Amino acid sequence: MSLPAITVAYPDAPQWDSFCDTHEYGHLLQKSDWGMVKRTTGWEDVRIAVYDDGLLCAGAQVLTRRRYGVALCYVPRGPLLCDDHLINQALIAAITAYAKRQRAIAVRYEPNVVATDLVAHAYTRVLATHHCQTSSTLQPQHTIYTALDGDNDQLLTRMTKGHRADIKRAQRDGVSVRIGYGTHDLKTFMDIMRHTGQRNAFDVHQQDYYAQVWQRFGSHNNAILLIAEHQGAPVAAAMIVAHPHVACYLYGGSYEAAFTCGANHLIQWHALCWARDRGCQHYDAWGIPYPSHTPPEGEAPQMAGLIRFKKGFGGSDVSFLPAHTQVLMPWVYRLVAQRLSH
Repeated sequence: MSLPAITVAYPDAPQWDSFCDTHEYGHLLQKSDWGMVKRTTGWEDVRIAVYDDGLLCAGAQVLTRRRYGVALCYVPRGPLLCDDHLINQALIAAITAYAKRQRAIAVRYEPNVVATDLVAHAYTRVLATHHCQTSSTLQPQHTIYTALDGDNDQLLTRMTKGHRADIKRAQRDGVSVRIGYGTHDLKTFMDIMRHTGQRNAFDVHQQDYYAQVWQRFGSHNNAILLIAEHQGAPVAAAMIVAHPHVACYLYGGSYEAAFTCGANHLIQWHALCWARDRGCQHYDAWGIPYPSHTPPEGEAPQMAGLIRFKKGFGGSDVSFLPAHTQVLMPWVYRLVAQRLSH
């Protein structure tokens, strides 16, 4: 009797996306559409998988950025492992070999695994076997997950009294939320994002980047652009992107007028309802600076306010495993890793 053949291959986008959609720890950042989006900012994407007797069992979408004659390989919200340790080992070995061929100084993994999950140890074990060191994450390590089971009344009941009041006040005061379409609404979204970035001192992407996210995921009903208006003028906007079980509040912003009319609360309410109606089980608020129950000493008031806002919709803290970085060129990594990450 012949033994099942374990092989490494590069699956095409449809096969990989089907695997990612059905994997318990799949994530939109592991989808081929996300790889295509990241090409607009200089990353290359490839999908590496391990097959057992022809069945795709484990894999990862690897992003690679090249600078200064070397590269950095990055696996956002991955890898996607299985319950066979040997297959998992084969996957990480294949990624390592690929990274070395690209002259990568390191491979950074950011598993889509909650730190308290039963499989967290298995993920940590396989990565530690390949000499990965824990490091800070590029994607949010801490976030708020809001459960989406229930009707409107049940969702509202889980919110804080203040959040319910702000949603009702916005509706009473004539704030409306509509679905965005076309280049005009994308420009409106960009104007709001730029204003928010200037106010809060963070960088925003170019318009083509957001257009790619919106179009690629929206074409499969996996993304929506929401625009809140008050007195005939846009005051807030949000872009939500969904995976089969989790919808993520990836991007959003507002003008100052949104704070006084409750538009930010109402737009999140519409996002929650959209995510629930398309079948998602949770809504990911996409990042808080630290777990809400362990604020650092001397916390910034605006950070505490951000956490209260995101958690007030009835969500709970979630903390993922830290990043695991496999350093392949130690002395080069120390010199240029910081630049390659931005």
